[in-house]
Amino acid sequence: MTARTPSLTRRAATASLLAAPALATGIARAADPVRTVKIAGFDDWFREAFEGRVLPAFRKANPGIATDYTPLGNSIQAFGLLRGQSGRPSTDVVLMEAGVAAFATGENLLTKLGQDTVPAIKDLIPAAVLPNVAGPGLYLDSLALAYSPGAMPKAPRTWRNLWDPAYGQRIGLTTPPDPAALAMTAVAGALFGGEEFTRGLELGVVALQRLRPRVTAWDPVPEIYSAITFSDISIGPAWNARAQYQAAQYPGRFAAIVPEDGSPYQTVTVNLAKNAPNRDAALTLINWLLAPEGQRLLTEQLYLAPVNSKADIPAPALARAGAAPADVAKRMAVDWHVLVGVRDQIGVAWRKLGLARS
Repeated sequence: MTARTPSLTRRAATASLLAAPALATGIARAADPVRTVKIAGFDDWFREAFEGRVLPAFRKANPGIATDYTPLGNSIQAFGLLRGQSGRPSTDVVLMEAGVAAFATGENLLTKLGQDTVPAIKDLIPAAVLPNVAGPGLYLDSLALAYSPGAMPKAPRTWRNLWDPAYGQRIGLTTPPDPAALAMTAVAGALFGGEEFTRGLELGVVALQRLRPRVTAWDPVPEIYSAITFSDISIGPAWNARAQYQAAQYPGRFAAIVPEDGSPYQTVTVNLAKNAPNRDAALTLINWLLAPEGQRLLTEQLYLAPVNSKADIPAPALARAGAAPADVAKRMAVDWHVLVGVRDQIGVAWRKLGLARS
């Protein structure tokens, strides 16, 4: 018997034809290219937390965009990366401290961002909108006083505790050009009579010299956070976000406060590289980071002070980030463009007064 060729009923044929466009659409979506935003930023704890706790939420919200994070040691290295890629960049987004970003802006290495390209900018606090930097501030980080709880008579409260032998018997200090050393110079200048900024820096170095007999570690290795945790030193200035991250990992062995007499803060900016190869995807990332969801994650997970005035962040998270109302009211404004510009002179002054490893 001759086999009959299978045939479709009219209904089945119609259903098959109707299903064809849906199938084709599904194939087209699967084939859509995923855009990859290449980001250059800080290494160490920041990379771990940013890649592990912030970027996954962005990718979930934007499934068509992937991220590729390149860790760098500091903002000066990021500046060098931009210079090296000038004209034909392979990096899209760069995180940089404001003082260094101002120089990168001056060399036309960054694209000026405004509300037309990044709508979240309209909701930023004044400290995040910098006239001499192409990109807006992404977060603020205050200088904190880190300490070993077991080595203190009681928890320190002010910067002046560092000059009190009851607290500061085993001090650790980083030295210029490290930004923490520059900020600490500004703190000392403000404490001991420097009203004019550059004059205050000179007085600050002199005031820091009084700490020299009790400094037991200059530029602690691997860093000041570990040195306190493992009892190599007992107290020293450190950046608050990294300090709070350390305190969460080592409760009872490491703690930090933003002193009640106020503290300088560092503005870290998020920037679009000039001629970025993935411009549109990069702008999507920048706007997400500046919008309430990105800001909430940066504050809750990385202890970084938010810059979006509309971000709804719990009070305990703001307090850990040095962004409680009382902390904000006492922030010390620092012109980082000036400070970075004179960092070499500050370093010379430190060494001249013996503020360095012998």
